Amino acid sequence: MIRDEGEKTRGHRKHDALFYFKGGVKMKKMLWVLLCAVVMSVFGFSTVRIGITAIVDHPALDSARLGIIEALVQRGFVLGTDFVVEFQSAQGNMNTAVSIANHFRSSDFSLVVGISTPSAQTLANAIKDIPVVFTAVTDPVASSLVPSLGKNPGNVVGVSDMTPVKTQFQLLKLVVPTAQKVGIVTNPGEANSVIVTEHARQACEELGLRLIEVVGSNSSEMITALTAAVGELDALYVGTDNTAASCIESLHRITVSNKVPMMCGDFTLARSGGVMAYGFDYFNLGLDTGKIVWEILNGKPVSDIESRLMNADSLLLLINMDVAEEISLAIPDLLIARADFLIVNGSEQQKR
Repeated sequence: MIRDEGEKTRGHRKHDALFYFKGGVKMKKMLWVLLCAVVMSVFGFSTVRIGITAIVDHPALDSARLGIIEALVQRGFVLGTDFVVEFQSAQGNMNTAVSIANHFRSSDFSLVVGISTPSAQTLANAIKDIPVVFTAVTDPVASSLVPSLGKNPGNVVGVSDMTPVKTQFQLLKLVVPTAQKVGIVTNPGEANSVIVTEHARQACEELGLRLIEVVGSNSSEMITALTAAVGELDALYVGTDNTAASCIESLHRITVSNKVPMMCGDFTLARSGGVMAYGFDYFNLGLDTGKIVWEILNGKPVSDIESRLMNADSLLLLINMDVAEEISLAIPDLLIARADFLIVNGSEQQKR
């Protein structure tokens, strides 16, 4: 699936970074745009072509993509004039992901971006002569994208979305103190899902919980597996598994109908039905990744840029009070007081 990102991005931005300025700030913006034009002239390009791919469409990965584009716009690039984006989704199919990577390799892109571990891996395997930027990758070292965090030789760099899995299970225990059996939806074909599942095993062992793996290699299998297993679960954990994210509404319906609380490791997914999430806003992840893209387009060598974890200060706690009420779950006042966001009566409220 190929998309022109222009109209979609303009419709999703909270504000238009080219026009939302007043007085002196507007003048500074004009000077910044002029500087960008000079820089682009020096480096010999007028319109930059960027290829972006994701393993599947779901809210978190979509938000990351929009954040990348917004980061460039905020720095003075005009979408459609200074840069164009070709986006392709693999629709959850690894063969399609490989085909997209091969297409990107043979196309005239200045750089490419892989959103999710599988997409980043296929790009890194196929493309060696232009920068490959990754984002929404749980463990780039274990996934063989880079040899270590920090600066590395080669053409691959990016931002990891690794979240504190043990902390998420501790929060789950606060909400469901009687829980003994906790399910985790997992796709063993996704490296990121395998890594998160291993962290979950360690967390459950330390916290005295029994982890039950609900396995599916695609969304249909995952829904069927959860339908069969939900009756024995006290709670469900959904980490940064792209297959689970792509069918989150179905997982929500299954858990709610069985009054099983669903804890999400992905902030965006709790908006779609989890009772709680402790994780990153993927639009902000995209903004951070977009900064790397900007640095590369300004001539900074990939080897001079650090691959890094998303800053822990960016972790957010969201509690969906509507889902809690739907499954008759009492949320401790302590957690409500510490939440960054609450969803109440269909409205998302930012508390701090």
